[in-house]
Amino acid sequence: MDKLSPTDRIGAACGAAYVALILVGNGIATGNGQQSNDPTGQQVIQYADQAAHSTVVLVGRTMEILGFVALAFFIAWLVPTLRRAGGPAPWLSNVVLVGGLGTLAVKIATIAPEAAVDATRQTIDPAMAKALYDVSGAGFVLSFLPFAILMLGLGGAVLTSGFLGRFAGWSAIVLGIAGLAVVVMASSLDANPMPFLLGLLWVLVASVRLAWRGPRRVRVVAADELAPALA
Repeated sequence: MDKLSPTDRIGAACGAAYVALILVGNGIATGNGQQSNDPTGQQVIQYADQAAHSTVVLVGRTMEILGFVALAFFIAWLVPTLRRAGGPAPWLSNVVLVGGLGTLAVKIATIAPEAAVDATRQTIDPAMAKALYDVSGAGFVLSFLPFAILMLGLGGAVLTSGFLGRFAGWSAIVLGIAGLAVVVMASSLDANPMPFLLGLLWVLVASVRLAWRGPRRVRVVAADELAPALA
């Protein structure tokens, strides 16, 4: 294994921080599933009014935002680290970058409809509130797509560079393909989040492993070392 500097360990640990912050933060902000999965427009306004006067909801939403920040730091550390790991396809680190930035962009964009409802909760029409709520929900489903791209890039980079074990690489690819399938087959706001949740678990485990032990050390054999054996 490669020895990591303290700053590298922080970068690697940001992946685990991302998963923990968004899952715990979302649970706090939504009352641990107490809100309806398909609320009416009036219920959406009611939720917004309750959230505006709740310190607990504010804490949960703050944790989610900090989770997105942690993801940005994790991607910023991971991409150049994968590139340095080498392998026959170093361009796969760019796929990880595209998937990570896409995930961040979609996730942050889903905040806007909720913020609009919160800001206009006293005057907004229930039908409009419901529409904005559904836009945010659709954004959550669409975020599965860039996250699946992220997982596919990670799986490919891991397998070609030996950055982690082969099980980690293949499992990431399987989860990426499953995530793509969920998005393609989604016909409404109801989409199976299991590939996304398992992908988060993958990121959590990989992040802890990297922060604790570092990536696997792969000895690259130079061409001049091979020459005598081939002569």
